[in-house]
Amino acid sequence: MPPKNGNGALVPAVDRAAQILHAIAASEVALGVSELSRQLGLNKSTVHDILATLAHYHFLERDDAAKTYRLGYALAELGQRVSERADVRAVAHPRLVALAHTVEETVFLGAYRDGQVTIVDKEEAPHDFKITSPLGRQLYYSVGAFGKVFLAAMDEADANKLLRVKPLRAFTTKSIVKPTNLRGELRDVRAQGYAFDDEEYLPGVRATAAPVNDAAGRVIAALCVVGFSARMSNDKLTRLAKQTRDTAEQISRAMGAKEYPQWNGVG
Repeated sequence: MPPKNGNGALVPAVDRAAQILHAIAASEVALGVSELSRQLGLNKSTVHDILATLAHYHFLERDDAAKTYRLGYALAELGQRVSERADVRAVAHPRLVALAHTVEETVFLGAYRDGQVTIVDKEEAPHDFKITSPLGRQLYYSVGAFGKVFLAAMDEADANKLLRVKPLRAFTTKSIVKPTNLRGELRDVRAQGYAFDDEEYLPGVRATAAPVNDAAGRVIAALCVVGFSARMSNDKLTRLAKQTRDTAEQISRAMGAKEYPQWNGVG
């Protein structure tokens, strides 16, 4: 009888191929037919045929001189596809909820596309006196802390082009409207790993945001904590910025990021 996994019977040939891949992945040296046959208790001819098939599709690479196998580039390509297709909202949501309940302020997850920032997820503060906004709402690209994170991730030439085509807007008297002033802030964002909004988008509202990276180091989203200035002192805003950055790093690691933060462009 073939083994079962709770969802039905396992396909024997696929099960053996998976065992072989895991064995090679766990080994510090390349393995040959005899060693794999011994480790897994499989017939040598069976192991040989499976190895040949996996090598044909580049899941394994064969050393012809030593007659051994190691993991192949096709596995790396598949892993990259998994990372690219991972739903950042699903990964981020439980951490977004935890942050909102910890800091008692509303937390948004925003994504950038074609000159707009779209709110793709949120968790509102657990009290009545809070900031709110509907999912799917689109914001001008330069809006507050969100805008600074995405602009900081852009190639300088792309950012300059965007600033020419879509000039900075004055939403409040504190809005940054001069590109030279904005560039100075963006340098700080890259150095710190988070951005501030001091009533630059809405009067009486302050915010902080941090980038979310994928496995390639691209900024695929930004996490933003928003609250009323009346309860957002400078010390609290700085503390929130670090908490936001820590949560954004957790999400990034879960998305496959090896380092944090990275500024390899907007994904």
